[in-house]
Amino acid sequence: MKTFLRLSLGVLLALPLAAAAEWEGALEMKISGKDVAGSSKVLVGKAGARMQMEMTNAQLKQAGQGSMKMTVLTRTAEPDFSYLINDAQKSYSRIDLKEMQKNLPKAEQEKKWVVKRLGGDKVAGYGCERALVSQEGSESENEVCVSKEIMGSAGLLSAGRRDPSSQGLAKALKANGLEGMPIRMIVREKGKAESTMTWELVSAEKRSLPASTFEVPAGYRETSAMGVMLSPEQQKQMDDAMKNMTPEQRKMIEEMMKKKGGSR
Repeated sequence: MKTFLRLSLGVLLALPLAAAAEWEGALEMKISGKDVAGSSKVLVGKAGARMQMEMTNAQLKQAGQGSMKMTVLTRTAEPDFSYLINDAQKSYSRIDLKEMQKNLPKAEQEKKWVVKRLGGDKVAGYGCERALVSQEGSESENEVCVSKEIMGSAGLLSAGRRDPSSQGLAKALKANGLEGMPIRMIVREKGKAESTMTWELVSAEKRSLPASTFEVPAGYRETSAMGVMLSPEQQKQMDDAMKNMTPEQRKMIEEMMKKKGGSR
């Protein structure tokens, strides 16, 4: 679960605003692994980019929660913000990427990426270049396959986003002659052959998308990043607990959640 969220949110918060000038359309992805399965759809247009994902794993099944669904939205008009959207709750959280960067310890920002090229391959009929990438101090490593055939050089990791980790990886890939969009990512523990999770392109379709695709639906309420990730059952438990608090206690909890989530 944690591995899935780290990879997915890292990709989602770096959605390709710059690429929209070169490429518009829809990308279908599949997510697979030892303990996780799911799918995602990325929509890229002139007004922004949107990823809708659905996944399940052993922990969710044991809890009787079925699958987890989440949407992440970035808008050309707001390049320093991303939105986490929970359609089941009709809620969203506005993520300040500048604030995220500011709160990240300097030691984390300065960690180096190591890139080892592995040769060419094809995913869903698109040519790509494989590379093994790992960050200093990390216990995991990612095998990526980067393609210029879909979005040219303005891919997911080189779209001018302010996420420090994505920027560092983009620079490391570029320094090794790799630019474009990762159309396959395999996560595994260092020194182990078995993958923890694979995120892979299934199909890509070029088409124009209306600006309304990249808007938060009307009537959705704003909450914290923590709040938007809760299941309906967890949200009800939190709401019931908040009702029994004093106004001062509720205000303190709300402020803590906003700071933790980086929302407005």
